[in-house]
Amino acid sequence: MQRFKTLPIALFTLAALCAGAVTAQSGQRTNFGKNKVRYGKFDWQIYHSPHFDVSYYPASEGQLEKVVSLAESAYDRLSQEFDYQIQDPTPLIIYQTHSDFLQNNIFVNFIPEGVAAFATSARFRMVMPIDLPDSELYELILHELTHIFQYHVIFQGALGRSLTLNPPQWLAEGMASYFADDESTSDRMFLRDAVVNDNLPPVTSGRASGFFAYRYGHAVFDFMEERWGKDGIRDFLYEYRNTIGARVGRAIERAFRVEPEDFDVEFRRWLRQRYLPELIQTGEPGDFGRPFRTLRGNSQELSPVTSPSGDLVAAFSTADADVDIVLFDAENRRVIRNLTKGYNTDFRNFRGQHLTAARGHGRDIAFSGDGNQLAAFVRKEAGFSLSLINVLKGGVDRVIDMDIQQQSGPAWSPDGTTIAFTGNLDGRFDIFLLDTETYEIRNLTNDDIYDAAPSFSPDGSKIVFTSILEESGDLFEIDLSNPTERIRVTEDEYHNTDPTYSPDGRRIFFTSDRTGAENIYGLELETNELAQYTNTITGAFQPAVLAQPGSPDRLVYAGFWKGRFDLYQTEIDEPIKVTSLDVIEDPNNVDNYARFEPDIQVTIDETAKEPGKKFRLFLEDAQTFAGVDDNQTLIGQVLLQFTDFYGDRRLTTVFQSIDSFSNFDVFYSDLSRRWQWQLHAFDNRFFFIGQNFQNGRIERGTTAFQQTGLRGTLTYPFSFYRRAEFSLGLLTREINLQRFAVDGTGLPILGDNGELIPTLEPRDDDYPEITAAFIGDTTIFGPAGPAGGHRYRISASYAPNIDSVEDEGNTLQSILEVDYRKYFPLTRRSSFAFRLYGTSRDGDAPNPAFFGGFDTVRGFDFFELVGDRAFYSNLELRFPLIDFFVTPFLTFQGIQGRFFLDVAGAWFDEFQDFDFWDSENDRLQDGIATYGFGVTVNFLGLDLHWDIATQWDFEESGDTQTVFWIGQRF
Repeated sequence: MQRFKTLPIALFTLAALCAGAVTAQSGQRTNFGKNKVRYGKFDWQIYHSPHFDVSYYPASEGQLEKVVSLAESAYDRLSQEFDYQIQDPTPLIIYQTHSDFLQNNIFVNFIPEGVAAFATSARFRMVMPIDLPDSELYELILHELTHIFQYHVIFQGALGRSLTLNPPQWLAEGMASYFADDESTSDRMFLRDAVVNDNLPPVTSGRASGFFAYRYGHAVFDFMEERWGKDGIRDFLYEYRNTIGARVGRAIERAFRVEPEDFDVEFRRWLRQRYLPELIQTGEPGDFGRPFRTLRGNSQELSPVTSPSGDLVAAFSTADADVDIVLFDAENRRVIRNLTKGYNTDFRNFRGQHLTAARGHGRDIAFSGDGNQLAAFVRKEAGFSLSLINVLKGGVDRVIDMDIQQQSGPAWSPDGTTIAFTGNLDGRFDIFLLDTETYEIRNLTNDDIYDAAPSFSPDGSKIVFTSILEESGDLFEIDLSNPTERIRVTEDEYHNTDPTYSPDGRRIFFTSDRTGAENIYGLELETNELAQYTNTITGAFQPAVLAQPGSPDRLVYAGFWKGRFDLYQTEIDEPIKVTSLDVIEDPNNVDNYARFEPDIQVTIDETAKEPGKKFRLFLEDAQTFAGVDDNQTLIGQVLLQFTDFYGDRRLTTVFQSIDSFSNFDVFYSDLSRRWQWQLHAFDNRFFFIGQNFQNGRIERGTTAFQQTGLRGTLTYPFSFYRRAEFSLGLLTREINLQRFAVDGTGLPILGDNGELIPTLEPRDDDYPEITAAFIGDTTIFGPAGPAGGHRYRISASYAPNIDSVEDEGNTLQSILEVDYRKYFPLTRRSSFAFRLYGTSRDGDAPNPAFFGGFDTVRGFDFFELVGDRAFYSNLELRFPLIDFFVTPFLTFQGIQGRFFLDVAGAWFDEFQDFDFWDSENDRLQDGIATYGFGVTVNFLGLDLHWDIATQWDFEESGDTQTVFWIGQRF
């Protein structure tokens, strides 16, 4: 199974619920972000084995003995490989299912679907689900335990050293894959493709990234072992640890007495000798079929399925910058329509192998018997649900929730009454049947064998599927009239999966790795004749039969070549090779198959169990932020985050400086349940630009706004996209309120020019405040940031005037605030962004709204715009300029450009008349606007921004300012 794994998570950013940006106006958080919902409560227990402290909860306790046996076996193997003993037990945190694993708060951000597990350098924790076949779970434990050995052996147990050494991804992940020996045939497809297409980066460059880094790094260590043995690998690791700055090239020189350039040459030659001869004997996927034509040249197409009429092919496609289901005309192999294009908040994403999930078994889409609907699983909230897509009109007809977990591989019966699929129930993967009328679910296989990829026979009487008996898959068949008996279809050492019947039911087409790569085969059930239809060096898989009346049957399949997945079509009556399989002596016997057994068998000792880790916080994250305006206003921020062992309770400290003011915020968050709560203590000092009547000049006060307090917040996420927040705070403030001179009767005093005379009024208050907010976020992100969807926050707060004097009312302040952002994708790499912010503040002495500078209203000084009525709107056209800019010393990447228009207004309603537009002269009157151009450069993971903004009243241009700042755009 294809897996993605992560390295130290001490660098991960905060989730929005933990510590958003603090605004000066009220100390509230303007946090957005989707919701990581905790659907259940994990009652953690710990089991102490010789080398592990295993954290588990009641649902996973039944598999504790198996997990401990696998973990101890993995430790025994790796301790010998590394010739090293870890002194303290390694924490191993297990989740019953992958859906439960995705809810963990150790990795506080959202975990991508393809992440199978992770290990952390902070507290040396291994975190993983256990819903895998035993052999794959053993490999997963080996992989993550290798990371723990890395932290001890290479980083010598020091968290800071693990962060500063920063090994290239190929080294860290490739080593883990090498020691776990966890590469599948599907995994090696990526390396084969890179070799035969001459797309291998130098070892010392560190450019191998993503999933390819696993495969590339595994190959590097295979090469080291073959050339210098396992002792050579250990020498390399210790030399890497001991070199200053942990330089790969220097470690290669010291360990192998070879120049890095020569190592690269030998490594590339070794890979070519391994795979290029195969290319001569095999070929690329297009050598065996005609490719489908897609909307865009760099899109990926996978998981084809054919309509009953034979005139359509449906598949997943990334042509529109998302994973969508598209329809192809089967005859000319062109896209007809994107059925799911556009935004859908009914679910998060489709479950698609190699796209949003790891390579598994079967196809991810199924046609209904009448061809009017498609079935596919979608990620929705806690787990997967079944979506039914309308083929005729497009869009989703229905989303069906289930109690089953980890569903995949839907297959629709010919009569349309049943949908078969793979799912996990009580820790076992079986084939389930869904009644499409009653939505009742029945467990068909209901045994300890890992079953997947079901497919109905043409008459609907049988189902063929894949079972993992030991370490590879074999095909089995069940007659639905006698579901307790399964019949073996294949019996060999190869991995056979993705089965589907021919239209006459006499043949089964499937994917097998019997050539060393995945290819398409067809097995005649009566004669055991095996026909081979592809012979690619990379991979061809997921066959689907295209049957049209009056035409020969054809096959549609997915293939991988030059770093992308495409669909191909080939003739069934033209196999490239025909052989015969041996007759299976006892096809009904599945009881005596060889089960995977770990080297060490552990019996659970009940006295070694105890309640989960007690509450204790430790440092896990540190971040910095900096910005500067052209008026030399400096903003800096340091963030430290402390968490408990399971990441559920977090203490976050934010120290901030704005110009000469120092601020702090301390958040304590409890994320252990769906209802989340937070305490926030803060002391914030800001300034805004106001006018002083004594000299009439614009001046800054030294502490124009100081606020200290304690606020408690309850948060309830309704779904992945929406949540409500309720808070109660006790606050103290010192503020220089912007006022205007009045006479004894309260009437304003006008100056010689007939205008109001501004003044600053010092004020101290102690008051309670209640706030309610509703937040939504459906944003999707592209290479340049937000690329689609919207964000909004609607909030209201109220503070009574408990220190009111005789001429004041009962309300100190009431604040309404709206922040709305919308993103429109234009191309895969460009977008249009829109933001609208507005606020209305009433009461005896409301905090003013103040903004300006950075990406609020460019062309004005920081916090120059002030009022108790305020709004601003931003429009940005964002587009790529340069992907990489390489200098002899530094590399800059992700250089983006933007054109922008900012429109705003701020005024004090009691004293000022605000007329946004001068209709007589067709120009802005009291409203303000700026336009300009900006550039963003990503450098060392930071976004550096330069904006050139010109003030404009829609008739004439005014002053121009240039601003540099560091941080995230809206």
